[in-house]
Amino acid sequence: MSDTATQVIKQNPLQYVSDQLAELRAKGTAPKLRVLEGEQKPVCVIDGREVINLASNNYLGLTTHKRCAKRRSRRCGSMERARARFERLPAR
Repeated sequence: MSDTATQVIKQNPLQYVSDQLAELRAKGTAPKLRVLEGEQKPVCVIDGREVINLASNNYLGLTTHKRCAKRRSRRCGSMERARARFERLPAR
């Protein structure tokens, strides 16, 4: 990496990622992010289609377990509150 690129990264660490994504989009090779609609289960809806989920990190089924969900909501609150809390974190 050049000295200029290193300086840019020090000023804005995410700039490198943004530049790389822009380059991939320009080439037409950028990855498409899929939208999971609902809970992460063995059969779920992704981008409006019901599919078998073979690429999950939910191998124990804890994302939909009632006790875990209840505890998570007590600790984090709603997803909107958690997202708002995350967005208020200072940039590093």
